[in-house]
Amino acid sequence: MRKLVFIVLLMLILAPLNLRADSKMKIVATIPPLASIAREIAGERAEVYYIIPTSSDPHQYSLSPKDVSLVESSDLFISVGTEPFIKKLSAKRALSWDDWIKAGAIVKDGNPHYLWLYPENAVKIAEAIEKELEEIDPSGREYYRVNLEKFNRSIGELISWINSYTSGIRGSYVLLAGAHFAPIVDAMGLNVAGTLIKGEGKLPSPEDLKNFEENGTKRNARIILVLATQRDSDEGRLAETASGDTGIPIAYVYGIMFSGNDTYEEFIKYTVAGIKAAVESSRPVGKQDYICPIVVMFLIVVLVISWARWLGSRR
Repeated sequence: MRKLVFIVLLMLILAPLNLRADSKMKIVATIPPLASIAREIAGERAEVYYIIPTSSDPHQYSLSPKDVSLVESSDLFISVGTEPFIKKLSAKRALSWDDWIKAGAIVKDGNPHYLWLYPENAVKIAEAIEKELEEIDPSGREYYRVNLEKFNRSIGELISWINSYTSGIRGSYVLLAGAHFAPIVDAMGLNVAGTLIKGEGKLPSPEDLKNFEENGTKRNARIILVLATQRDSDEGRLAETASGDTGIPIAYVYGIMFSGNDTYEEFIKYTVAGIKAAVESSRPVGKQDYICPIVVMFLIVVLVISWARWLGSRR
């Protein structure tokens, strides 16, 4: 009888320990691209979540009680650090703006979009995440390091692909309705003829709009890049005005992924392919003659890539 009681007590003591050993780490990121990088490093040793849906705009997103609870219960919270709602969240352990800068991330003109739309920075972010995971879960050290090495090689290949894929359009000029896509444009070797809205809430004056249009025309800008989720906002409205005045077509591009299931590399390739298609499809004739074809071309690229992925998943 005493032996049976001892065994039962031992099982009760060890049960919580076994549960903790079997449970996965919880990582929460604000945006899908950061979650994607974390997922590639943490692999099967963590469950990774993100707060802002792929179809939403981080600048306009409102937190839900579920979001707050998710972050509070996380083992690691990852953010850009400039999200409007960031001060409303608290976490046991976090990586944010200061950590990225300390890790050596390239951020030009203080533009936070460089963190995830400039491929070289993905390596810096991944390295910072890997170090944090080692501290949280020392037993997974070798696993995380192997994943980091694999990710770094993949980003190197991605950068080489971008350089090759965009060779025919490098040096072309584009206009930016907002500063969002300055990093990916930089990575693609494109030149910026002008940026209309240079910061959140910083609406341009009529004189700014005039200079924006004149610079675009003078430098033969191929397209006006607009964040797709800002299409019906001031950014989209002002871009339409500029396009109507100059004949420079608009290309609408998503800034934080089409699908949360995409890898970081897939997200960047989709974005680069869409911008390249828009630039190649444009030419400086007629006012707004090519706006619809460019949007259609961008959607075709997205559909073709999605179809190819679907076929691959069935093999």
